[in-house]
Amino acid sequence: MIAPQFGDDDADGNCRDILREQFPNREIVQLNIDAIAAGGGGIHCVTLQQPA
Repeated sequence: MIAPQFGDDDADGNCRDILREQFPNREIVQLNIDAIAAGGGGIHCVTLQQPA
């Protein structure tokens, strides 16, 4: 599972822990999205056109 990472260690860790709890059979990968967010987007925006 891909999740955003914002550079706040406490908040990013809390998010990762919650996702691990909710999706125990998935690998949680957090990506720094500062460059995407600066343009007003998110992970969905850059993966939208990827084939399924």
